[in-house]
Parts: sequence; C-alpha cells; structure tokens
Amino acid sequence: MRVRDVMVEDVISVGPDEPLERVLRALSEESIHGVPVVDDGRLVGIVTSVDVAWALATGEWRELRAGEVAREAVKVRPDDPLELALDRMAAAGQDRAVVVEEGRVVGVLTVLDAVRALLGEE
Repeated sequence: MRVRDVMVEDVISVGPDEPLERVLRALSEESIHGVPVVDDGRLVGIVTSVDVAWALATGEWRELRAGEVAREAVKVRPDDPLELALDRMAAAGQDRAVVVEEGRVVGVLTVLDAVRALLGEE
C-alpha cells in the first residue's frame, strides 16, 4: 500500500502570517488536529494540537502567527510505501505527515488514516 492510497487530498492549510486565532478556528471547525503551513504552495511547517496547547499556555497566543508556532513537518511522497511514512512519523513523534510532490503540498496522511486503511475500514 502506498501513501497515495490513503492520504487525504483535500488539504486545509494556512499561510505563515495567518493569526493563530484563525488557525485555532480552522482546527475546531474542521475537527482536525493539525494543519500544514504553506507559503505559495510550498511547505513551511505544521501546526498541531500540541503546538496549539503550548501557544495557549503562554497566554500570548492572540499575538502569534502560524509561522511562529509551526514545527518541522514529517514529509513523505505519494508513492512512498505506507510503512515508510509510518516509520518517519513514529521517529519524529508526530501523528501526521504532509505529502509533498515536486515541492508542492498534495495531501496529508495521519496515523488514523493508515490504521483504518490497514484494517480495511476506509
């Protein structure tokens, strides 16, 4: 099984200058736990629910931008084996990877997506 077989192609992303408050709204409204930060189609990083918790704990979250909170994202390619993607996520301690092709974000893969696919629950 390949990453492209499991990834979500309809990616919700934000720009690096997006106020963190808007990122929080996107996470809440879409019921997702992470969002790629993209500048002109190119991956800058990712903001996850863990990053959001850190920002909220600082008490200064209203002043922060997505690019200031983003961490380095796990990157995979659409044709990578699913096991390789899972290995990279596990090594990075992240539950999602951003799928990149020719420098452009084309999808997102989560551990939950992979589990569902492997169990035949797609």
